[in-house]
Amino acid sequence: MNSRLILPLLVWCAGTSAFAQRPCRVFGTVRDSEGQPIALASVRIAGKPLLTVANIKGEYALTCASNDSVTVVYSMLGYETRKHTLLLPKDSVRLDVVLPLYTASFGEAVVKSQRRQTTTTQQLNPGLAKGAPSATGNAVEEMVTAQAGVSTHSELSSQYNVRGGSFDENVVYLNGIELYRPQLVRSGQQEGLSVINSAMVEGIKFSSGGFEAKYGDKMSSVLDITYRRPEQWEAAVNGSMLGGGLYVGWGNKHFSAMTSARYKTTRYLLGTLDTDGEYRPNFFDYQLVMSWRPSKLWSLDVLGNVSDNQYNFVPHDRETRFGTMYDARSFKVYFDGQERDAFRTLFGAATLTRHFSPTAYMAWQWSGFGTREHEHYDIQGQYWLNEVTTRKQLGVGTYMEHARNVLSARVMKVGMRGGMKVGEHTLAAGWDWRREAVRERAVEWEMRDSTGYSLPHTPDALHLIYALRSTNRLVAHTAEAFLQDTWRHVASHGLFNVTAGVRLTHRDWNNET
Repeated sequence: MNSRLILPLLVWCAGTSAFAQRPCRVFGTVRDSEGQPIALASVRIAGKPLLTVANIKGEYALTCASNDSVTVVYSMLGYETRKHTLLLPKDSVRLDVVLPLYTASFGEAVVKSQRRQTTTTQQLNPGLAKGAPSATGNAVEEMVTAQAGVSTHSELSSQYNVRGGSFDENVVYLNGIELYRPQLVRSGQQEGLSVINSAMVEGIKFSSGGFEAKYGDKMSSVLDITYRRPEQWEAAVNGSMLGGGLYVGWGNKHFSAMTSARYKTTRYLLGTLDTDGEYRPNFFDYQLVMSWRPSKLWSLDVLGNVSDNQYNFVPHDRETRFGTMYDARSFKVYFDGQERDAFRTLFGAATLTRHFSPTAYMAWQWSGFGTREHEHYDIQGQYWLNEVTTRKQLGVGTYMEHARNVLSARVMKVGMRGGMKVGEHTLAAGWDWRREAVRERAVEWEMRDSTGYSLPHTPDALHLIYALRSTNRLVAHTAEAFLQDTWRHVASHGLFNVTAGVRLTHRDWNNET
């Protein structure tokens, strides 16, 4: 008896469930406010894993099962989201939906201050460099790369290109003194901290071309940094997994001093590169800035910097995949050897200024720069080139790279600056004499062995694919002078500002002027 009742009961329940979960087809179009179809608009059923997208004509179709109500959600990036609820939908329902553009309203914008830019040199906000996160520790240079016409090829480097020019054509001044960079640095991985410490910066001026004659003879850009003079005790400490820094400043009406120490390591960033290995970069920087003003007529400013940048690298392996979807290839390398680089620099400068009046001065400058750099590496790599899909081997070989490069340089520079204001004219003039002594010894070679023979393959001799051996010594003297005039006239209908100047440079190593 029980079996006779159970069988009809199961049939009745199955029929009731099938009737309750009847299929429903929802279709239609998705358009914008102007009646244009919205391709790839998302159409989904709320609360269920059912999703489709509209085609290029904005048409869609979606089949679902429902026993009560269905909520259809329409969304697209840049448009407002719309929802439609269907109560007891029939077998087929057409819904044509219009998605208006998404608009966001912002609060009232208030202009607090403004200034006129009368030259091609623009003022940058140094406060942005202090608070901005920086992976390299060179926050000022990273802010410069965000300006128009400026680009960089490496996120780990403080070097930049302006209007397509070389990074060697960018001149940087710190408190009126020209800065120099290490010469053997090949990549941003080897580059350490720049001389500019964002915690000590008071003013930043940048020009991407057409700058004044007083800024030297480089072709691309000029970056003029001014350190501040503290009038009381102040200190700042920062730290992260990429390094840290300590800054202390103090001063009064006649004397001020700032000192800072910074440390940076990029081992955690370099560990994410395609080349797996042991990265041990350590970069250290120490600075001391002092300013003494015994009276209103005289002032003495001194700047010192010590930098010790070391880059050690032991590569393990590297795998790179390239090609197209139908012709994907894999390049895998196993390494032996290591690289050890060191870049040590010393920089010092002093400026003695005589103030004749608030608008007239004369300054004597002295600066010295010394660097000792070496780049040593012996790295052997065994590589395989394969097809990803078929795992077919396309090539196998070995290469070895060797380098013993040493460079030492000494730069001494003396000069004088003067300026005065006469009526609507502001005159500026100056001269510099620079001596550069550079000694370099470079030994580099690369050997490639492919399938048992060396490249390039010649039957009578063994040749390397690349070899360099050189010893250079250079002692050069450069004399420079400039004169410029800025005319500033304020009229009832506007402000007129004209700057004209001339610059003369003579180098004895090529006897060019």
